[in-house]
Amino acid sequence: MRPMIFTLCLMFAILLMTGCARQWENPDITDSKQAEYRFDKDSTDCSILAGEQYPLDKDKQNSIYKTCMEKKGWEQQGNDSFPLNR
Repeated sequence: MRPMIFTLCLMFAILLMTGCARQWENPDITDSKQAEYRFDKDSTDCSILAGEQYPLDKDKQNSIYKTCMEKKGWEQQGNDSFPLNR
């Protein structure tokens, strides 16, 4: 019984960690701390821009957010584009 519980906990932990992977990468930034700082700043700026332009329309916000991030040099790695969907 104990090995089964351990295995289930380990599988759950792995699933949680893979869900936390960043969906965006900027190939121009090689330093991981700088990339994290820039991502947080750029993502916040783009989220604010998208929310101000379309406060009640998540689909349009996603489009604006994605375009804004791409203009800042970020490349999307997954399907979700809005930070709340990460």
